[in-house]
Amino acid sequence: MSKKVKVITDPKVIKLMLEDTRRKILQLLRNREMTISQLSEILGKTPQTVYHHIEKLKEAGLVEVKRTEMKGNLVEKYYGRTADAFYINLYLGDEELRYLARSRLKTKLDIFKALGYKFDDEELLNTMDKILEKEHEYKMKISKEIEEKEELLKDFSNEDIIHAIEWLSMAELGRDEEALKLLKKLGEILKK
Repeated sequence: MSKKVKVITDPKVIKLMLEDTRRKILQLLRNREMTISQLSEILGKTPQTVYHHIEKLKEAGLVEVKRTEMKGNLVEKYYGRTADAFYINLYLGDEELRYLARSRLKTKLDIFKALGYKFDDEELLNTMDKILEKEHEYKMKISKEIEEKEELLKDFSNEDIIHAIEWLSMAELGRDEEALKLLKKLGEILKK
């Protein structure tokens, strides 16, 4: 049985997860178990390519064989995720991941500008970056706690657990003086 939450802290595993095809495979396996041929059909990739990606995900402990079925003379393996929710932190100190986190924020700045907001790009980017780093830190802490106490949460839906992580991390941010100052600064910078 897969876990509800799995915290991923290894930068190599995080990078492996973020590769486009692997990210799509993990997304597809979120809802149901699938075979290599089912995945390759949906993704428009060869079974060999999908198999390669599945093997990488298996080695990283993100995917496993959930069941097998006989189809004629062939054994069909059905793959599934090892957890319903994976929590990653792009702020673990790895420069490549930090760059990725920051570049994702830059897209948001373009959206704000399209909506008519005026601001200093670097000031806003730095403020958002610091807020996100704090938020990730708290989400990781709470996710690890949930991972350790998963048995107590078996009657709750994955969606409810994920929302609980969001709320608990907001509560942590609300008690963090530096985070409150950063949020106030965000409010001052980001206005029309």
